[in-house]
Amino acid sequence: MSDKKTFLENAIAGLSNLTRLEVNTLVGSYSFNKTGDINTTINVESVEDRMCSQINLITGDITTAMTEKFVVDYKELREYHTLREEQGHAIINKNIETLKQIIEALRNFEKEAQQ
Repeated sequence: MSDKKTFLENAIAGLSNLTRLEVNTLVGSYSFNKTGDINTTINVESVEDRMCSQINLITGDITTAMTEKFVVDYKELREYHTLREEQGHAIINKNIETLKQIIEALRNFEKEAQQ
């Protein structure tokens, strides 16, 4: 029983940190951040041209920034970036539904164990 409680507490604590979705579209050379010898995320400081959106998942506020080339030259990439934002929202909604199903399954297991 305590393992399940610990799992739920850790899951809830982890979710409380997930308040922002960030979508980046980068053009040009780039480098990766590394953990040991493993490439993790792209180092956004290594790219000259970029478009970045930050979406606050609590308030719904969206902030988008882009370099001048995105404003002038990269119309198709702006459209692509918008599509990726929409896909990000869909992934988050799916993850929330999956989490609800996991919690419901854990509750059902607990009820069965008590009977």
